[in-house]
Amino acid sequence: MENEKSNTNILLKILLVLFTLFLIMYVSKEAGYYEYRTYKRKELTNESIKKFENDVSLGKDVSIKDYIEDEYIDRSNILTNTGSKIGFTIEEFMNEGIQKTIEFLGALFYK
Repeated sequence: MENEKSNTNILLKILLVLFTLFLIMYVSKEAGYYEYRTYKRKELTNESIKKFENDVSLGKDVSIKDYIEDEYIDRSNILTNTGSKIGFTIEEFMNEGIQKTIEFLGALFYK
């Protein structure tokens, strides 16, 4: 009886966390957070285009690095790196296995 209640509490906590995450995402969508970020990015692009056109008309030496902001953020960590290595190893194993299977079946039917 106690074990059932413990499982129910864990399930209830998981559902509560998921519901809270849903509410946070829903409120951010309804508040227009994504649209605002997209609008700001568009405005930065328009400003960069105007700056580029002005520099070209003035005859300045232009470089793409002066007009584009690098937004890449490296979010890799030990867990994602390990997952990538495991996935790559599985991919290699599967590719070799499938290739050998096809070669074997080809040898059976075409020789």
